[in-house]
Amino acid sequence: MEIEKIFKNLILIDFGVLILIVISSLYQPQEITNMSDALNDGLLSNFEDISRIISLVLFFLYLITLNLLYRFIYYGKPLYLFLIISGLLLNYLSGSVVYSSFSGLLDQVGGIISGAILILLYYSPIKNNF
Repeated sequence: MEIEKIFKNLILIDFGVLILIVISSLYQPQEITNMSDALNDGLLSNFEDISRIISLVLFFLYLITLNLLYRFIYYGKPLYLFLIISGLLLNYLSGSVVYSSFSGLLDQVGGIISGAILILLYYSPIKNNF
């Protein structure tokens, strides 16, 4: 089926964008880092260790979930929705963020791809494969 191929390609592209986001955050310009340090902290600023642990757990769960979705395993669908909502909530509680132009672009592309995957998961014939 053609829609399954599109769905799987979106998952692979999402994985690639995620890897690019990680790489771009490692090589962030010093000016961006300085501006980020000067911003107001979010609600989770008092719990930096817990926030980092939650972020790492969500990151690795996201990688596992992409694999589950790629193989059409049934519990990947609700887990993906949970991770998207959890990530949005974590971003909201973390406070302001400054991006470089490349990181901002990757963030927006990642959001678009996640939205496309969610639409395909819940409103296309793909939902019958789970």
